[in-house]
Amino acid sequence: METIISEIATVFINNMINILTKGGKIEEIEVSALREAKDCAAKVMGVYAQAVDSAIVADKASRRETGYSIERRGDVRRFQSLVGEVSYRRTYFKKVSGGYEYLTDTVLGMRARRRVSDRLSLELVEAAKEMSYEKASNYIADSRISRQTVMGMLRKSEAAKIHVEKEQWVPELHIDADEAHVTMRGGTNSIVPLISVYEGIETKGKRTYCKNVFHISEYGKTPDELWEQVLSEIERRYDLTGTKIYLHGDGAEWIKHCQDWLPQAVFVLDKYHKNKAIKGMTADLDKEQRKLFDAAIREAMTGEDLQLFGELTRVLCAEHPDRAEKIRGNAAYLENHIEGISICAQDYRANNGGCAEPHVSHVLSARLSTRPMAWSKETLTQFAPILASGQVILKEGKSAPPELAEPLVMTAAQVNRHFRNHTRKWSTGMPHPDAIGTLPITGKVTGTQVLLKLLS
Repeated sequence: METIISEIATVFINNMINILTKGGKIEEIEVSALREAKDCAAKVMGVYAQAVDSAIVADKASRRETGYSIERRGDVRRFQSLVGEVSYRRTYFKKVSGGYEYLTDTVLGMRARRRVSDRLSLELVEAAKEMSYEKASNYIADSRISRQTVMGMLRKSEAAKIHVEKEQWVPELHIDADEAHVTMRGGTNSIVPLISVYEGIETKGKRTYCKNVFHISEYGKTPDELWEQVLSEIERRYDLTGTKIYLHGDGAEWIKHCQDWLPQAVFVLDKYHKNKAIKGMTADLDKEQRKLFDAAIREAMTGEDLQLFGELTRVLCAEHPDRAEKIRGNAAYLENHIEGISICAQDYRANNGGCAEPHVSHVLSARLSTRPMAWSKETLTQFAPILASGQVILKEGKSAPPELAEPLVMTAAQVNRHFRNHTRKWSTGMPHPDAIGTLPITGKVTGTQVLLKLLS
């Protein structure tokens, strides 16, 4: 085994020397150097896997004790890893209890029929959160993985459940609820809801941020299912006794459904939608008139003065009959949510939240809506929770590989001990990396000295 690794290392060193001998700019050298390093790492991983298989085959006593006999030798397995394609030969064993197993795959944690390592799969899914499937493959796997395979990995993934310490009590909680509008396959449109929970807005220098925010997004769930999940996540983190809860949103029915699960939540109309409706009423006015009517509308809303608000609406409709329908529509929207507007003047803490639009933009829309793309229901069902959580695991990762009997665990551990005992035995004429800086002076020209001479 040491001989094989030495040969791989020698080839790597010679190839690196050739790259440096040719010279060139750093950006040219680093591409070639990285390719050689990955190729070397992939070969060494294959050698390690082969060594594990050899150790299991050689330990006949342990195999007899655990009830495994050799059925077939030399079956090749290839899989894509972070460093490239890894290949090795392994032995197929028959179980006395019935069935067959590649014990080497079990020791290495490689699941049956998987052609991509778990680590590479996770890295590809993480990249797919920020970019297209094709770009994720280009960036992480040098285009070795197809777009369809990346999509398949995403569908086999799920949001990781984050461990949190339960808070004793907080005076206030803010819930922002909004949705991203996405295009589905076939050209239809759909929405993906996003709910953000945090303890209020804090300022750090010139920037503001939401304190201890966490996001929840699900596609295809009913409002009851969604808000039940939100309540469970909040109760997992907080003791809600006496906590004031503010619900920020545009007033959609699915958002107000929150109050069925959190009856103490007070609705606050999101400032973005409030301002949008006011501008919709005063759009055609000149600057001075727009300023006056804007202030008057806000005053009427803040004081819940529906008589004044109605008069302002009638004046605007009379002066701009061509826009009367739009003016009345925006006025009706504001009037329906007048309590969600006036609460901001009555309770100063109600102003300490309301970031629904930025949350949707950063968490969902940046990936789901900003570029021309179409999504399937199956993908959105898996993808939305991952984007909201920010952490991902493979579904198949929840169930560990079959447990090995103790004798075979010891056999596999022998391989690791062997590598540790031979760590400092280099057969390439090169000193161990720890010795760099104190090169032995023997009069013999070593590979390291050649490299140093080239670099100088």
